[in-house]
Amino acid sequence: MTMGHTRIDGIYLPLVTPFHDGEVDYASIARLLDRYRGSGIAGIVLLGTTGESPVLSPDESAAVVAFTAEYLDGTLPLYVGVSGNDTREVAASVRRRNRQPADGYLLTAPHYNRPTQAGLIAHFDAVLAETDRDVIVYNIPYRTGVNLHNDSLFELAARNPHLVGVKDSSGDIKQTLELVREGSGRLAVLAGEDHLFFASVALGGAGGVLASAHINPEKFVRVFDELRKGSLRTALAEWNQLGPWIPLLFAEPNPAPLKAWLAGQGLVRSPECRLPLTAVSPPLLEELRRHIPDNLETASR
Repeated sequence: MTMGHTRIDGIYLPLVTPFHDGEVDYASIARLLDRYRGSGIAGIVLLGTTGESPVLSPDESAAVVAFTAEYLDGTLPLYVGVSGNDTREVAASVRRRNRQPADGYLLTAPHYNRPTQAGLIAHFDAVLAETDRDVIVYNIPYRTGVNLHNDSLFELAARNPHLVGVKDSSGDIKQTLELVREGSGRLAVLAGEDHLFFASVALGGAGGVLASAHINPEKFVRVFDELRKGSLRTALAEWNQLGPWIPLLFAEPNPAPLKAWLAGQGLVRSPECRLPLTAVSPPLLEELRRHIPDNLETASR
């Protein structure tokens, strides 16, 4: 685990949680970590949407974090997703997780309750008070039912110095443009919508938390590096090799399409998801096979 506040910058991988015969598959987690920790990514995020956190028990969640932290042994920053719609329970969860080896948290806006902006601010203040570790706020209204406005986010960041970033999945291009323009000097703005990653970074964003980077992390890193150098033409040429197939990974609920690809590459033993998610449909599986690089050697060039 790294110490102090980490610079949030680059490509963060929201790792899938592999299952085999209904149980967490730790051998496959190890295989994934071996693949990605030397790829140039900036960090690993556990227990997010892509990690199927809602279907993991508290004991399973704790075990996944402990295993991953021990296996990484400080070679990459590690962030842990925390979500819920009961502020007291989310705060208690963060207190419990403070005993675990992680660098920080990806903290999702509360779902279902649909609080006002005042309620959202009070929620995040209460949870942020439970830790001094880095926190990235995750704003994803189409899943939570509520949108954290930029002014609310900036207010939280102004009085919570360990709120260091935001994963932006607002779905509102005007809000995203304002967030990158006004927020980049206050906190790291990370693209949460994979297909908007290029635009976000080109406009000044700090990177992305990208499920699709499981496929070809090296190329995502190259796009980021070229944009940061100001080499727009080179970055665009790289991005145009990624952009066309990214929508396939979200054509059915994430992470089922991604797990199908990973299983096809032998990176996980099984494409299993836990209910209520199911396996990808046969037509989408065929599309994945046709349009996404079919081996790691091709994917890493």
